[in-house]
Amino acid sequence: MTTWFAIRQRQWCVARLACFPFSLCLLASLLSSQAPPAQAQAPQQPGAEPVQSSKGPPDLIELPPVKPTRNEISVSADYLFGQGTVTFPELFSLQKSGFALGSSPDVGIADRKSDYVGATISYSFDQAWYFDLSYARGRSSATGPIRFPNVIGDPPLELTTTFTIDDDWYQAYVRYTFPALRFTRLSAYLRAGVSFVQADLHASNTRPASLGGGFYEQTDQTEDILGNVGFGLVYFVYRDNRAKLGLQLEGEGFYGHRSQDSREDLHSFDPYTIVNARIDNDLYGGLGRSTVRFEYALGRRGVFKLSADAGMEVKYTRIQYSDFGIGTRDELLWGPYAKIGLKYSF
Repeated sequence: MTTWFAIRQRQWCVARLACFPFSLCLLASLLSSQAPPAQAQAPQQPGAEPVQSSKGPPDLIELPPVKPTRNEISVSADYLFGQGTVTFPELFSLQKSGFALGSSPDVGIADRKSDYVGATISYSFDQAWYFDLSYARGRSSATGPIRFPNVIGDPPLELTTTFTIDDDWYQAYVRYTFPALRFTRLSAYLRAGVSFVQADLHASNTRPASLGGGFYEQTDQTEDILGNVGFGLVYFVYRDNRAKLGLQLEGEGFYGHRSQDSREDLHSFDPYTIVNARIDNDLYGGLGRSTVRFEYALGRRGVFKLSADAGMEVKYTRIQYSDFGIGTRDELLWGPYAKIGLKYSF
């Protein structure tokens, strides 16, 4: 009875819908808008691995780990175009040779221009302690007066004299960097070392040929032994995986002893025997350098690094002549500075 009643009710509903075609169209439209999902997702079983779609993003390539390096070797070359002042002894050798001079020996000063070319090699173990060896060759030219006593009377003659100075610098340093700053924007070092300097000075006056030409000549050989203590700071304002650009400040102080062997010749006084004068000095001073530094890593692992510095350097020296009652004289050297280097880590 119940089944028969349900069949009759269904037939009645269909007959009524047939009378209203608009209702059928609306129903069909609603049913077609409900599109079935393209793929049914299977239920995830507990503990099962998630299935990745074949159309998803490709897997990332895992790079091999970079082995840390402990050793480093670096070489560099630098150049300084300097100008400033240089000092030189006057009349020391002539007085010791027995010339009756109207004035006591003194120390003259001349304006100079200089070129310095140098090279450095460094080695480091663990990239904390470094051992540096450097050599530099300088050549300077200067012009200045030498006050020569006038045999007739005051005032003394001022002989315009040209100078050439060739000096060789041999330096050895121990340098300590701070490993905690290795991968930061800031880098710093402290260093201490010794320097040995040999210099040859040659001077001759430029009196016109109409007056007999030059008759004064000086040859001066100098040796310096210095102790040095310095520091360096660099802050990188820009850096990426390969390149770095920073501002660098370096400073150094030195103290040591100078030995001079000075000889002066007067070509118009051949009968006189010229004796060399030995002059000992203490000297001290400081050096400052401000540069822009650029570094660039080469190769896949970056074990080779190029570096370049460009900026200004200033050096100030005080030389004591206390044994001769002259006091202290000053020398100044300053000018543009450039350096290029290559590092290899392994």
